Amino acid sequence: MKVGITGASGFLGSAIIGEGKRRGWTVVAFSRSPTKQVEGADEMRSLTDPGAVDLGELDALIHLAGEPISALWTKDRKRRILESRVDLTNDLVEAMAGMTRGRCPAVFVSASAVGYYGNRADEPMEEDADVGFGFLARVCRDWEAASAKAWKLGVRVVNPRIGIVLGRDGFLKRLRPIFRLCLGGRLGPGRQWMSWIHVDDLARLLVECVENPSIRGAVNAVAPNPVTNREFTAVYARVLGRKAWFPVPSFLLKLLPGGMGRLFLDGQRVKPAVMKAFGFTWCHADLESALRALEA
Repeated sequence: MKVGITGASGFLGSAIIGEGKRRGWTVVAFSRSPTKQVEGADEMRSLTDPGAVDLGELDALIHLAGEPISALWTKDRKRRILESRVDLTNDLVEAMAGMTRGRCPAVFVSASAVGYYGNRADEPMEEDADVGFGFLARVCRDWEAASAKAWKLGVRVVNPRIGIVLGRDGFLKRLRPIFRLCLGGRLGPGRQWMSWIHVDDLARLLVECVENPSIRGAVNAVAPNPVTNREFTAVYARVLGRKAWFPVPSFLLKLLPGGMGRLFLDGQRVKPAVMKAFGFTWCHADLESALRALEA
């Protein structure tokens, strides 16, 4: 199977490449810097001109690329967060539409996020839950709508709604030094839910979305046991052998520009009903075991 991956140079992309190679995939990495090699990729292709992207001979395309959401939400940053996802997804679907029917990828796994659900307090969320409110919910809604246009081309579309990805890089790379200095603490009241997944489980889940022709539409790409922010803080501090002395008051987070505080204060209690129905097994279903594996 020949599979293209956008955003392949990130730590999630690297994990997917590793899992795909174990299953015999030939991997094509798409990059805006195609001269830069991505470890494990068999071929590099350019995303410099999305209107002329080459999707030829691909059996599947996994689309992860997008502007990071962790930088300050200025007006320009929010525009780029939205446009980098929606516009590039539209470009990829247009590239498929320009191909001879039957020659474009058979499956399009186009990432989304649990932000789709907005802030839903303690309400458990399965894939059939309605879209929420707020900036991230709008981004995810428009992102998924752009990918859905590929259905008309006969392409199977999967939208993994990804939670907080736990790996040695990414979220934990920023959090680790704070907690090691005993400066960590809950965010606001700490009651907001955090739906998370170990990066290795996420890589296997996305590969399964490619290979299983029965998986389609929205898929909650999270572990089956979400935790509150208060619980996450206590578990991570315990794993590192530190104390979490310094909670961050809600009013400070609300001072962040562009409503960015909602990123830390809103929560989604997400349940992976679809993947459970398909018999997917998580190697790291429990938060503490996942964190200990990563911090060993």
